[in-house]
Amino acid sequence: MSAADGYRPRRPPLSRTLAEAAAMPGRARVDPGVAELRSRVPRGDGHAVLVMPTSLHGDPQTEDVRSFLRDIGYVPFGWDFGVNLGPTARVVAGLPDRLAALAARHGPVSVVGFSMGGLFARWLAVRAPAQVRSVVTVCSPFRAPMDSVFLPLEPLAEAWWGREFRALAEEMARPLDCPATFVFSRDDGIVAWESCRDATRPDDNFETHGPHVSIAQNLDVFRIVAERLARN
Repeated sequence: MSAADGYRPRRPPLSRTLAEAAAMPGRARVDPGVAELRSRVPRGDGHAVLVMPTSLHGDPQTEDVRSFLRDIGYVPFGWDFGVNLGPTARVVAGLPDRLAALAARHGPVSVVGFSMGGLFARWLAVRAPAQVRSVVTVCSPFRAPMDSVFLPLEPLAEAWWGREFRALAEEMARPLDCPATFVFSRDDGIVAWESCRDATRPDDNFETHGPHVSIAQNLDVFRIVAERLARN
């Protein structure tokens, strides 16, 4: 979805982006309240969940959410590609193989992605629908992704990721056939929160609160992920 379908992304205002910078030094591991949350959310059915990090982070960022999912009855996996530097040739070639290997062992996999990780989650669901059980994106600007980040990506995308990035971005924005959840925060100062919602699936959009830099430790996000995985 893009300007072609009438959508005009609005980058986050500078005040929100500055708030993100102010929040970064205070980031910590997940709140101790996670223990109480575990007792309130539905138990999982044991299916596999692939969890993918934000840009400039790797599997250590999602350790807390994966531990939470393991404790409530899922079999979670990290993405196993080091720091997320976007759609590099290595990731584009290897991530479908990572999904296929997990699906071969565990059956269809739920895919949870934070920010850029959520774009990859949608891409996998489009590329391999038989291997993806459900998708959860958290603050992932899949609507016009190059125009929804606080810095314009278009002038840099080809230099960073090659000429194929526009085609990848269009693929990531395609409608999903599987159960899906789209989490957004109006406090987001990194991506346009409107770009993280799917207007065609209003019942699958869920609002959380807080800055983008803390989404992988946000207990409200943990709750939404647990409740939605249990439905699919």
